[in-house]
Amino acid sequence: FGLLIGGMWMGEVLMGNLGGTSVFGNLRDSAPRLCVLAAWFAMGAVSITAIGGLVTAYRTGSVATALRVGVWSGLISGVIVFVTGVTILVLFHDAMMKDPSNIHEFSLSAHRPPTQAELSDFLYSDMVTGMVAHLFIGPLLGVTVGGIGAIIGKLVMARPGTDLC
Repeated sequence: FGLLIGGMWMGEVLMGNLGGTSVFGNLRDSAPRLCVLAAWFAMGAVSITAIGGLVTAYRTGSVATALRVGVWSGLISGVIVFVTGVTILVLFHDAMMKDPSNIHEFSLSAHRPPTQAELSDFLYSDMVTGMVAHLFIGPLLGVTVGGIGAIIGKLVMARPGTDLC
C-alpha cells in the first residue's frame, strides 16, 4: 500500500509544484480546472490509506497488524514523497523560480518582491520543510485513517456470512 499511497502523493506534489511552470505547459493558466488533480491525488492517498487498513484487518483479523501496515505504508510513502520533492526542486529549480505563484507566496510573507537569491532560498526551505513533514504525515495518516479502515475491516470480518468480494 505504501507504493500506491506514495504514487498518489507524487501526483499531488508534481501538480502542486509544477502545474504553474513551463514544465507542465503552465497548466494553471491554460487549463485551471486540470489543476484540481492535485487535490484529487491527495484525496486518493488518504483513501488508499483507509482501504489499506480495511483490507489488512479483514484479511488478518487484527487491527494491530493493520495499524503496523498503515504506519509502514505511511513511512514508505513519506520517503517516496521526500525523494520526489527534492528531485523536482533540483531538476526544475529554474522553472519554479519563474512560477508566479511561488513569487506571490514569497511576497505574502515578506510583503515585497523577492530577489533571485531570496526566492531560491525560499523554494529550497519551503520544499524541504514540506517533504520532511510528509515523513510524519504518512505514518500519522496510517494510524488515524488506516486505523478507521482497520476497525471497519475488523467489524465486517466479524459478521458471519459477510464477504467483501
